[in-house]
Amino acid sequence: MKNLARIGYKVVDQLLPGKALFQLESCSFDEVTHQITLIATSTKTVAQCPLCQKLNHRIHSRYERKLTDLPWANYSVTLQLRVRKFFCINALCKRRIFTERLGGVSAPWARKTLRLTEKLTAIGLALGGNAGVHLSQNLGFVVSRNTLLQMVRRIPLPSVSTPVTLGVDDFAFRKHHTYGTILVDLEQSRPIALLKDRESETLSAWLQAHPGVKMVSRDRSKAYEKGIRQGAPQAIQVADRFHLLQNLFQTLEQVFGTHALARKSCGKTSL
Repeated sequence: MKNLARIGYKVVDQLLPGKALFQLESCSFDEVTHQITLIATSTKTVAQCPLCQKLNHRIHSRYERKLTDLPWANYSVTLQLRVRKFFCINALCKRRIFTERLGGVSAPWARKTLRLTEKLTAIGLALGGNAGVHLSQNLGFVVSRNTLLQMVRRIPLPSVSTPVTLGVDDFAFRKHHTYGTILVDLEQSRPIALLKDRESETLSAWLQAHPGVKMVSRDRSKAYEKGIRQGAPQAIQVADRFHLLQNLFQTLEQVFGTHALARKSCGKTSL
């Protein structure tokens, strides 16, 4: 039984996030609430000041920090981490006392571990608020709709380079009331910017700030034509696929309609 208990304790220790930074002190299971509580102590001897980046070893005090972690089977997991505050020994630093950072485990002031935050962010990005909450509950995560949406909003946007082939079209912030302009990198099929309106000056200013566009696909808007001509006069303007097909449809409809009227007229004349 002792060997079995030792193996179980070792498994729990391996599942602990940031196991190189903490030493597991105890583990408790609550069969009623299906809750696992892990108590761990920081093992770092020095901590880096977040302001001046200097390593410090003078301990100011200790405190307990609670984090929610990924669930284990049907059990929710809470980490009770015993961490410390340090004095900053740099006399030129404005920060006199700071708490040790839990790199790789949790962000400052967060109440969830990084690995739990990553899973919830992926769910929110794929499903949004309400649907994300329903799936999270089935997976054992306790989270609200607003929290999921906040996590999605915190995702850093990727760096965007000026595309060679740009798509320009309008979209509705609020249908029949407020419209803006969406810019798309057509080579990568990825939106790169949203402009606040459909004015030529706004599009021209963006093109001037992002030189290098060689071809622009747009609709039949005169404002877009003017904005492109002013902001990127060297760019070739072409009609987008939707409007080309729309023009073809209107032309064919007119031709076939005229042909049908002609046949009907011929039939009446022969009678």
